[in-house]
Amino acid sequence: MRLRPPDWPLPRPEAIHHIVEDFLTDWTAPNAHILPLRRFLENCLSTDLRNFFAESCFLFAFTHQKLPPFCQQGYVRMQGLVGSQELRHHAVQAGLLQDYT
Repeated sequence: MRLRPPDWPLPRPEAIHHIVEDFLTDWTAPNAHILPLRRFLENCLSTDLRNFFAESCFLFAFTHQKLPPFCQQGYVRMQGLVGSQELRHHAVQAGLLQDYT
């Protein structure tokens, strides 16, 4: 930017993400801050930025041509999420996985 002339206009952005700027803001609120930011980035990058279980990545690998980045970086390199009974039960209750028991 320092090399640009003083009257050089900034390029017009294709998308803008507005956030609340307040010293009382809880930046870890999933629905108020994290979800809108993730959706904005997904829209800009045209990809899915969610985290998936190994079973979901396995299904993606057989049903989609392009895997989400989480599956590319973790599951394909054998670094997927390690499951437990409690985690599996929570995923079934949330409707993320089918109950095969």
